[in-house]
Amino acid sequence: MYIIADMDINSADSKILSVSGVNKLIKLTLENEPLLSEIRVRGEISNFTRHASGHLYFSLKDANAQIRSVMFMRNAGALKFRPEDGLEVIADGSIGVFEKRGEYQLYVRDMQPAGVGALYLQFEKLKQKLQKEGLFDPDRKKEIPKFPRRIAVVTSPTGAAVRDVINIITRRFPAIDIIVVPALVQGADAPASIIAALKRALALLEIDTILLVRGGGSIEDLWGFNDENLAREIAAAKIPIISGVGHETDFTIADFAADLRAPTPSAAAEIAVPDMNELRMKLDSIHAHLLRRLTDLARYYRSRLETSSVKLSTDRILDFIDRRRELLDDYSKNSKKNLLRMVDTHRRTVSHLEEKLAAIDPRRVLARGFSICEDHQSGKLIRSVAQIKQSTVLRVTLQDGAIVAKPDLKTNPAQKLLDLE
Repeated sequence: MYIIADMDINSADSKILSVSGVNKLIKLTLENEPLLSEIRVRGEISNFTRHASGHLYFSLKDANAQIRSVMFMRNAGALKFRPEDGLEVIADGSIGVFEKRGEYQLYVRDMQPAGVGALYLQFEKLKQKLQKEGLFDPDRKKEIPKFPRRIAVVTSPTGAAVRDVINIITRRFPAIDIIVVPALVQGADAPASIIAALKRALALLEIDTILLVRGGGSIEDLWGFNDENLAREIAAAKIPIISGVGHETDFTIADFAADLRAPTPSAAAEIAVPDMNELRMKLDSIHAHLLRRLTDLARYYRSRLETSSVKLSTDRILDFIDRRRELLDDYSKNSKKNLLRMVDTHRRTVSHLEEKLAAIDPRRVLARGFSICEDHQSGKLIRSVAQIKQSTVLRVTLQDGAIVAKPDLKTNPAQKLLDLE
């Protein structure tokens, strides 16, 4: 039993229903049907609209029929791809009724491109393999030049992406060479074509940066950028590579292998070159800052100079000289005193040393009657009788002179000494 507009439909008065009542009855019937509360629908998107509120409105169709669909903002924000007309998807949701218009529709809770499950598993498997090998490590990434002179763009020469890239680069940084290296960016032959184009770009002379770009599309359209060989070529490249493939929510293996990932081709172009207008503004700002700084320094040193001028006036200089002359006089007096004191000290020291020398002067000893006996030929001092031989010539020094003599050794001199004792 259903209650519609506070009326029991089993009562006699309720056999005539309002339009609202009918729509509510249908809504309740559909919402209470288990088969329609959890349903998966495969179809092609058409009449796609993204409302300002964030809700998505579209139809899902096949060759024979279509069903209106809606995806509310809270669910649409979690999508990992960009829905668009012509894209085949698998939508998860439930069937309900929009009572105001009496239309049943599919309320989509989740949605993914058809076939994305298998492709996603393949993508994740390759990503994990290359990540374990260290192919995506940050320390392998090369620094992007800030002021490149020559850029190579690997992309389709006929797509919108290449036009956007060229327009943005020439507008931001006109004084740069851009070389477009053509490649297939979609289809089974895309990986081999991109690799060949990348090798040609790497062989070009004086290339500073390489852009690998492609516009948006389905996961199948972008699959050529999920090739293992392409990822290895990107990682091994000696020139920095910026990838800009698809839209912001699109990620490819090439993005992880590249030195820098940009969310879109346009963003890749903006990252690759500086903006001349911004550089001019920065230079103007630096110039203004330096000018202010120089002005402040000039004022500071002018103030110090004026202060110094006051300090260097004639009276101040003469006063300074007088004070220094007074100090000099004082130093002179003290120095003279110190010098006299030092001379007197050294004089006393010399006198003391002279007294010591006089005490041991041999001439004083000779004056007391002693003599000095030497070997006349060798000059050696004779200290013992044993040093004297028959042939020895002696030199005997007395107080008032010296004599040369020969000893008489006919008798034992030692014995004579003993006899004297």
